Amino acid sequence: MAKQIHFNKMPDDERQLITLKIVDSICSFLQLFISPVIARRLISAILIIAGVRSSEITRLTGLCERSVRNLKNQLVTGNTDGLFEVNGGRGRKSKFKDIESQIVEEIEKGNYQTLQQIADMVNDKFDINVSIMAVSRLLKKTKSAS
Repeated sequence: MAKQIHFNKMPDDERQLITLKIVDSICSFLQLFISPVIARRLISAILIIAGVRSSEITRLTGLCERSVRNLKNQLVTGNTDGLFEVNGGRGRKSKFKDIESQIVEEIEKGNYQTLQQIADMVNDKFDINVSIMAVSRLLKKTKSAS
């Protein structure tokens, strides 16, 4: 039988590798039941409670320093209501936000054959410079809405 070495007496690189494998295995198991974001957050919360440094938590779980810091603050203040909520990103605001219906009306009135013609019309009439991909997304969005 091979000689067993206590975990604390192993070289640092071996301990880190084993720890990383364990955290990864636990995260994979949790992802069978909950979303990956929540799984990483849960593991991070456990590591925070165990007293692991933020930089180590970031390395082990893949959460950024800011997320770990916010999570730590939530745990300290006892404000854990939002711990298991996943909020969508804010994203970029649409250039068409206020004039979408006007653009669609103009497209229906006019005789536009290509996306480039529509993009040029939006630039001329509404003074908004848009790409043909943005026009394509607008058309897909309005067709699904109607």
